[in-house]
Amino acid sequence: MPRRTARGQQLPPTEVEFLNSLSKDLLVQRTHDLYQAGWALDAIGSALSPNRPRTTIRSWVQRATLSEQKVIDAPIPSPQLKTSPEGYKKKRPDSPGIKQADYDQIKSLAPTARTYRSRMASTSAPAVANQRLTELCKRLHSENVSIKELAEAAGVTYRAMYKRVLL
Repeated sequence: MPRRTARGQQLPPTEVEFLNSLSKDLLVQRTHDLYQAGWALDAIGSALSPNRPRTTIRSWVQRATLSEQKVIDAPIPSPQLKTSPEGYKKKRPDSPGIKQADYDQIKSLAPTARTYRSRMASTSAPAVANQRLTELCKRLHSENVSIKELAEAAGVTYRAMYKRVLL
């Protein structure tokens, strides 16, 4: 499971004072402990005086991981995590996939639809193919087929399919 971080939060003032009073060796160990507890690298670096960039804090965390652990007798503050322990929940349900008949139709319509231009007559082959492809993709998207799958089937970019389906 990935490490959950407390983005956008500042360390408590007592911890800031404590960090600034530590020697270099203990400071490196404490940054490692805070990072493992879920604090963001930026929050740890901005608490130090002078401020340290994220890259410096990251190198300290990696250094402390490789070296022997020093024990610091002070409680580590717990950040307020915004996500649940299970992580993020998807907003859209899983895609049911594209049926083979619809996939074949998308594959056959897409090359002709790509040649469509707005100044063409509405009865021209590219205009008709474009209209049919748009209707088919909108219907499939309303049935929870992902834009990514539709774009791959049509051989276009995600953005092109997004414009066709949602804009």
